[in-house]
Amino acid sequence: MDDLTFDEFAAFIREYWSVANRKRITQETQFERDLGLTGDDGDDLLEATEKRFDVTLCSEETEVRETFNLKTNEYLFHSEGGGLGMLPFEMTTLFSTTAPTIREFTVGELYEAVRRAKRAGR
Repeated sequence: MDDLTFDEFAAFIREYWSVANRKRITQETQFERDLGLTGDDGDDLLEATEKRFDVTLCSEETEVRETFNLKTNEYLFHSEGGGLGMLPFEMTTLFSTTAPTIREFTVGELYEAVRRAKRAGR
């Protein structure tokens, strides 16, 4: 699997999210802005990616923050619904003046995370 190409990974994203063939997927393609993938769908994508490529991106040992170098109060996806849900960052904003920051998470970032996890044997 070390020879996974970006085109193969992009084909997985295209199939998973039913992206039209006419829409180009590059390493700079952003999940939320360009593909409209957010919230629980983003979490589902991470799980599907782990399953498809037999890697662990987020575990007790390697939390999502470590895997994607997230800063405090930084997240990969917005929550769905816009209301007060059960996501930890939504609760944080109730008691904090610091609003959560959503990273411009790209297909290339996820591709590289899969490659790193494969090399590390995770």
